[in-house]
Amino acid sequence: MSEIVTPLILPGEKEICLSQSDGENIRGYFYDTGNGPVGIYLHGFRSNSSGEKALTFARHAISMDRSWLRFDLRGHGRSDGDLKDQIISSGLSDLLRVIDWLIERPLILHGSSMGAWISLLAAMRRKPRISGMMLIAPAFNFVQHRLSTLPEQTRHQWQAETYMSFSDAYGGDPYSLRYDIVQDAEQYDVMGIDISMDVPFHIVHGENDPIIPIAYTDKFVRHAQLPKLIFERIPGGDHRLTDHIPLIISHIDCIWQEIYK
Repeated sequence: MSEIVTPLILPGEKEICLSQSDGENIRGYFYDTGNGPVGIYLHGFRSNSSGEKALTFARHAISMDRSWLRFDLRGHGRSDGDLKDQIISSGLSDLLRVIDWLIERPLILHGSSMGAWISLLAAMRRKPRISGMMLIAPAFNFVQHRLSTLPEQTRHQWQAETYMSFSDAYGGDPYSLRYDIVQDAEQYDVMGIDISMDVPFHIVHGENDPIIPIAYTDKFVRHAQLPKLIFERIPGGDHRLTDHIPLIISHIDCIWQEIYK
């Protein structure tokens, strides 16, 4: 099951609940001005829409009277599903469900870590809807990178037993994943497809990120065709970048100002 998260609804937000085709529900919070772009924030792996960054960005958007939506991927926060059964395809399906629910509103996608990877995948599938992108420590291909560090015997054992337990990078409780995530992730290799977007596209990544090395983003930047890219390397920055939230907000504001100029 998803972890138990107490809902924190900010002033002006409304709770949303969207059903997927398998009957599972996606839950989140939406501040809607009624027109103009909608910012969508997508959290990272084992995080949720009530984390420190998610709430800070939502409060800032509300203070600026910008339409803003934050939600939990299945297996996270208050949405249905078990974390151990989630794959990249399920996360992508969740974000596309939210995008399509917003009908014809232009969108600015804001993704953190795994949420950044999924945001990019969704943007390539709904390109006409996307007006801007803000990616924070993007975990492009993190499944493939994580797999490459596993001994072959461990990988075979994981495949044979379906589920395997992993330790938490921050000292929290261990978690399990099913082997299906490996083959599923192969179709989402961002280095194996053409990436081109002519919209304001910002990336911030910490130079001391121990979880997703900045070298992965360097490689992506060289590969992608992003004429309006702004990529800021944060000296001393870790993966969560909670000490650099004001800097991230300045990038968010820059994107919105560019769209509205």
